[in-house]
Amino acid sequence: MNDRVQITIEDGVADVRLVRVDKMNALDDAMFEALAAAGDRLKSEPGLRCVVLSGEGRAFCAGLDMGNFGRMADGSRRPAANDGDRLTARTHGVANRAQYIVWVWRELPVPVIAAVHGVAFGGGFQLMLGADMRFVAPDTRLAVLEIK
Repeated sequence: MNDRVQITIEDGVADVRLVRVDKMNALDDAMFEALAAAGDRLKSEPGLRCVVLSGEGRAFCAGLDMGNFGRMADGSRRPAANDGDRLTARTHGVANRAQYIVWVWRELPVPVIAAVHGVAFGGGFQLMLGADMRFVAPDTRLAVLEIK
């Protein structure tokens, strides 16, 4: 795991936190990798009874890191040669890389609870939907907007 996601486990409950506070936990390459690794690790965690997925700071997840996405669009950031086409290739069973960070939570044999506050936009909204249950603070803003 990298510095984007922290996992603590106490009494069978895994606290999984997105920790990219300066960017409202926006999804960049490192966050995609960390979320996938966190879910994969927890699949085989002995004694696990529940997972709580949340975001550190003022937001659950602001969606795609648009700076990272902009570099992809202008060609200055290219996927590694072994990544293939990240949006269409089914690299993780039934899912592509972007879908897997949502799907991995569905694969866990225990309940997953999303504790949502601040914003859950785009990919953050989809990440929230991967949980079995969602607890959303009353002032949370939710949105899904595909690129125009």
